[in-house]
Amino acid sequence: MNELQIVSLEKTEISLWDFESIKTELAQALSVYKNMVYTDESIKSAKDDKAVLAKVKKLIEDQRKAYKAKCLAPYDAIEPQVKEIVGMIEEQRVLIDDVVKDYTERQKREKEEEVKKYYDKKAFVLGDVAQPLFSKILDPKWLNASTSKSKYEEGIQEAIVKAKSDLDAIRAINSPFVDTLIEKYVETLSLDDAKAKHEELVMAASKAGLNQASTTSEMAEKSVAPVVSNDTDGVVVKIHANQSQMNQICDFMKAIGVTYEIQ
Repeated sequence: MNELQIVSLEKTEISLWDFESIKTELAQALSVYKNMVYTDESIKSAKDDKAVLAKVKKLIEDQRKAYKAKCLAPYDAIEPQVKEIVGMIEEQRVLIDDVVKDYTERQKREKEEEVKKYYDKKAFVLGDVAQPLFSKILDPKWLNASTSKSKYEEGIQEAIVKAKSDLDAIRAINSPFVDTLIEKYVETLSLDDAKAKHEELVMAASKAGLNQASTTSEMAEKSVAPVVSNDTDGVVVKIHANQSQMNQICDFMKAIGVTYEIQ
């Protein structure tokens, strides 16, 4: 792009530019540089060419920014006033929203009480784990005003049937660690997680020199004469383990009937 064209662009507002003409002329001018080979001896020429292109780029960018500022000037003048009006509306909306949220939360709490009452009537088949399982089984959608009584009752029945089936499957494993497996299921509501915990404990027992049969036998003995740990009865053991190892140790001790205290 020649110097005359640059001067012309500087003096002409960008909205009046003939962009097609500029692009055609610019493409021709840039084609010269594409075939240019610079060497160490011609590095000054490379620097000069770089400066020319930088000058043209700055010119175009300056024109663009100036035109943008001009276009935005009317908007910038009214934006603060518009925001002030919106702020007045938002202030009142937030106050009303707080009332609506409070009402919605109270409605959900009342709905949850209804759901819990129905759950309690049906969940007796789950035994001792019925209560801790409720928070896992509870579907937040049941608490929505749009969810009918028949819908959440159906959902509760299906959840209880599934939980009962999963618990039966856990007990059918005949694991010496059944209590720990059930604890894991209550925590995650996942049969797969409970089975994985069984495999983990069996492997830990195997590494400790115990097989499943001997572990079961030891647990039977423990059930007849449970170990009681207190200030005067028991063995003090100092364990050096990371958190993952400590969790496995605690699971294993619970599984074989050992009571313990972490200080």
